[in-house]
Amino acid sequence: PGIGVTKMASMMRSVAFGSTTGLRPVARAPVKAFAPAVRPVVQVRAMADEKKVEKKTRMPSAVKRAKLAEERRIYNKARKSACATRIKKVIKLAEKMMVEAPAAEADVAPIEKLVSEAYKEIDKAVGKGVMHANNAARKKSRVARYKRMVLIKAGLWTPPADHPDHKKAQRMAKKH
Repeated sequence: PGIGVTKMASMMRSVAFGSTTGLRPVARAPVKAFAPAVRPVVQVRAMADEKKVEKKTRMPSAVKRAKLAEERRIYNKARKSACATRIKKVIKLAEKMMVEAPAAEADVAPIEKLVSEAYKEIDKAVGKGVMHANNAARKKSRVARYKRMVLIKAGLWTPPADHPDHKKAQRMAKKH
């Protein structure tokens, strides 16, 4: 009698059931606004005997992302390295052929094979998302330029007058 509904509700919140049969008041701790989140422990699997239980904490997303990034970095590094190796092989052979000009088209076959392998490796890298398409185009252009220089040096290809390599071809022809 005389106690309002809101007063009764606030009294009920401040009490809890204890180990005894009656009710007892409970001291309430002040609630912090931003308490640190505690990761729950998740049971992975129980062994044959129930005494040994293997427990594993959940991996925070930042740690998981870092781990995945490292795995991808290593994978991407291998792809990029393979591309660079193929390109270097083409350049090395092209420079060697520039010194000793090939006499026939059959002598140019090894560089064409290496160019094909380089293109294939570069295209794979683009397909896997390791290399940007523009970067790949630049590298392929570089490889093709070396091949063109070998063909010009051998006299197997003469660029047309409006081609960027025309002047270079004329200079090379004057030297020999």
